[in-house]
Order: sequence, then C-alpha cells, then structure tokens
Amino acid sequence: MDKAYRSKVGWWGGARLGVGVIVLIGVGVKLLVQPPLDRSSAILIAIALFVMAVFILWILCSTGYTITDRDLLVRSAFIRKRIPLDEITEVRPSHNPLSSPALSLDRLRVSYERPNGRKRWILISPKLKEQFLDDLAEAAGLEREENRLVRRG
Repeated sequence: MDKAYRSKVGWWGGARLGVGVIVLIGVGVKLLVQPPLDRSSAILIAIALFVMAVFILWILCSTGYTITDRDLLVRSAFIRKRIPLDEITEVRPSHNPLSSPALSLDRLRVSYERPNGRKRWILISPKLKEQFLDDLAEAAGLEREENRLVRRG
C-alpha cells in the first residue's frame, strides 16, 4: 500500500512564499486598475505576475513524497523523481539550503546509488518525519540508527 507524505513547510519559507504570492497578485491587480504604462503592456505584465503566483501556489500544494512497494516518489510542481527503494543507501538529517523539492530547512538527505555506480542524493522535508523514516526503513529494508537510516551489507 502506498504511503503519501506532504512536505513540511517551514515558517520562514512559508512566510516568504505567502508574501510573494500576495505581492504578485496585489501588483497585478494594481496594474489592471491603474496602469502606469499603456493598457496592453499593463495587462501582459499583470498576466505574467498572476502566472508566477499560480506557479508558487502549485509548488506549495504539490510538493510531497510517496513510498510505494518499490520506489520513493518525489514530486514538486513539474518535478517528478522515482528512486528505487533498493538503491537507497542512507537517509540522514540535513539543513542544507540548496534548492530542492523540500519546503522546509528541516530536511532529510536521501542518498542512493544507481546501478551504474553513480552516487546521487536528494533533499526532502516530509511533514511527519519520524513516521516517514519508520515507513521507509520498513519498505526499503533499511536499519534505523537514531535519526538516520542505513543499508547494511
């Protein structure tokens, strides 16, 4: 049975994104009501601002992680990543601020190794982190060591 987890939204990132959406919509509406340029340019700029606001909302609403019988699925807007459970080598806490499909800095670094030997990792931020770690450990055959998971042997 698939287990789905929403991304945790950190207060700082959530506040920034929320303010960003409000500002984009507010400026777009102001351009439509009181265009400082010619009307057609104001309409085009307002549409672009509304599209950016919708994109931010799409990221907020779509970012999540699903553990299936065979894979860890990571999704955020147009990003779709499938990581086979048997390729996961370690999962450990991280606060790495690099761009990733994670809406909080309270993150997990999922390390995995492809069949060709290439080592990869991805940062995620499941809202129910402890439950996620327990479910991933069980599904992927990983061992829990305090706040991280490892593959033995």
